[in-house]
Amino acid sequence: MNSQRGIIVGYRLDGKSPVERTRFNRKFLGYTDKSQYGRFSYSRDGIMSAIPNIHVVNSCFIIRKEDLEQVRVFCDQYGVGLFVREVVLEESDLEVLQK
Repeated sequence: MNSQRGIIVGYRLDGKSPVERTRFNRKFLGYTDKSQYGRFSYSRDGIMSAIPNIHVVNSCFIIRKEDLEQVRVFCDQYGVGLFVREVVLEESDLEVLQK
């Protein structure tokens, strides 16, 4: 069994206004932008669009160790605290994170 490790990252937006939460989530996760009353839609990428990740639950992701610093710097810019722990990855996790 391969005992490669990854990082589980969680964040909380306590104390942020709804506008600040939306702004952070859009830049972090990306969003679908609609125009002409929903006639056209455009996918806007966030920082997590470029980082291979496993979305565990809301505000919780598993990423590779080498991507942690990029996520940490981004969250520091918005004053968002992180919960970071090291986890042992399974084969199925490794396949997703290798992309």
